Amino acid sequence: MARARLGQIQGPGAGPQPGYAAGPQPGYGAGQPGWAAEPQAGPLPGRGGRQRSYSQPSDIGGDLSFGDDVAGAVLGMAGRFIGRSIGRRVQDKLAQQVVPALAAKQEAMLREQIAIAERHPDLRACLTDQVVFLEGGSRALPMPNLATVTLDQADALVASLRDG
Repeated sequence: MARARLGQIQGPGAGPQPGYAAGPQPGYGAGQPGWAAEPQAGPLPGRGGRQRSYSQPSDIGGDLSFGDDVAGAVLGMAGRFIGRSIGRRVQDKLAQQVVPALAAKQEAMLREQIAIAERHPDLRACLTDQVVFLEGGSRALPMPNLATVTLDQADALVASLRDG
């Protein structure tokens, strides 16, 4: 399994990411979940076709709703501009630093799992019972976190299973 996952990481065009549909889906963006889809045209949520009627002010303290709407629109646009700017910076930092670091860490973990499997081909794991055992053996031990097991820890685990 580790070899297959490592091939997905390294291979060009490794295919769709887990959790994404293979092709375009109706509804949101091109097969992406709602939070990752492109915004769609349509009425703004919460506005519900509400229309405002404007009346002529009869005196100096008259209806100021038009001015309030303009000010609200200007502030809203400024907020969206600032939000997009900050969002782009965060997204750039994520794409340039975090994603490659996580990919390198996952690749190292998969290489360690492959080395363990090559050194101890008789080591087996039961994911249902969360135990490890040796093929043909009679002992089982609780399964460690496979993402953090080192080759030395696997050697000690196998020795413990053989000695029992």
